[in-house]
Amino acid sequence: MSQPGWYPDPYGTGSLRWWDGENWTERLNPEPDRPPRLPRRERPQDTGSAGGTHDAAPHAPTWDRAPSVPSLDVHVRGLRLHADDQGVAYGDVSLAWPYVEWVAYWAAERPAAPGHVPGTQWVFQAGRYPFRGGPRVEVVIEPGALPGRAAGPDGEPERVWGRLIQLCQEYAESRLVEELAARVRAGESIDVAQGLTVHPGGVRGDRVSLSWSSISTATVDRGRVWIQQAGGTAPILYVPQQNPNAVLIPALLARLKY
Repeated sequence: MSQPGWYPDPYGTGSLRWWDGENWTERLNPEPDRPPRLPRRERPQDTGSAGGTHDAAPHAPTWDRAPSVPSLDVHVRGLRLHADDQGVAYGDVSLAWPYVEWVAYWAAERPAAPGHVPGTQWVFQAGRYPFRGGPRVEVVIEPGALPGRAAGPDGEPERVWGRLIQLCQEYAESRLVEELAARVRAGESIDVAQGLTVHPGGVRGDRVSLSWSSISTATVDRGRVWIQQAGGTAPILYVPQQNPNAVLIPALLARLKY
C-alpha cells in the first residue's frame, strides 16, 4: 500500500484512517462525535488463544507482588527476541529496563495489500527520547513470524506478545508511572502520550479539561485509552494506544487520583 488515501483503520476504531504513503496518521474519517460506550472488562488477563480478543495482553500491572514472569527467548522473523528482568533485546538492538523512557504496545488488523494478506499484528515498542530518532526496540509479531515453533505458550504470537508486555510491566512501567506521578505531585504539567496533559489539578486534552474529582476511570480498549467522566455513561477523552506511554495512563491516573 503506497498510495495516500483513506483505508480501514488497522487499529480497530471502525472508521477510516488516512495513510500518507509512508505512515498511518491520526486523521480519522468519520471522526465520531463521542466515543462508543465501553464494555465491561471481566475476562482474565490471558485468553489463552491467538484467535481470541486482540486486546488480551494484560493491562493490569502486578507491581505489588514479587516478580514472577519467566524470561522470554524466541526467534521472530529470524532474529532473536530475548527479555528478562534486566532488559529486552531484539536482533542487534537492546535496552535495559532502567533506561526505558517510553513504551507502547497494541494489536492492529493489517488490511489486504499487494504482497500481503490481511491478519493481526501484535506490536511492542520500548525506547528512549526523542521519540522519533532515539534508540528503540520494536517487535512486530504475526502468524508466520515464528516459523517452526509448536503451538503453546511460547509459540503463539499473541502469547509471546503478552509475555513481553508482562515483563515490561514488571520491570519498566512501575518505575515510569512513579516517576511521572512524582513530577505531577511536585507541581509539573506533563505531556503523556502526545495528546494528554496531566497536571496537579487533573487532565486536559482535545479541548476537554477534567479535575481529579470528575474523573471516573481510564480503560484500554479498541486501540485507544479512554478516560471516563464520573457519573457519565461514555468516555469523553481518548488517546491512541500506539502513542508513547499511552498504556501508562490508567495506572498514572489511579496513582494521582487517590
